[in-house]
Amino acid sequence: MPYILPEPSRRVIDPHIQPLSEWIDTVGDLNYVITRLVMKFLLQKGVKYDNINAVAGVLQKVLAEFDDRVTRPYEDLKIVQNGDIPEYSEVAETIAQLRQVLPTNRRS
Repeated sequence: MPYILPEPSRRVIDPHIQPLSEWIDTVGDLNYVITRLVMKFLLQKGVKYDNINAVAGVLQKVLAEFDDRVTRPYEDLKIVQNGDIPEYSEVAETIAQLRQVLPTNRRS
């Protein structure tokens, strides 16, 4: 979760974000920066399962947050602008019909 405390974390980290971002011109640059930061963290904290697992979890959560906050709203906009894929509507209708035949005491 990227919502760290303003003090001291954001105060210390934030001044470095803008200058670094000005040097990131390509997706390759972005990949490089993220990779270097992850590897520096891992080397500082120790190359062991717990830290590797923690880094993997952070990257997964960053992707999930990005999908929720950026990708999904953008995709929704494009659906409105360009129209939906017909098969998605069909699948959604099929799922809705399947849900109707579930016992009422079962969670959806």
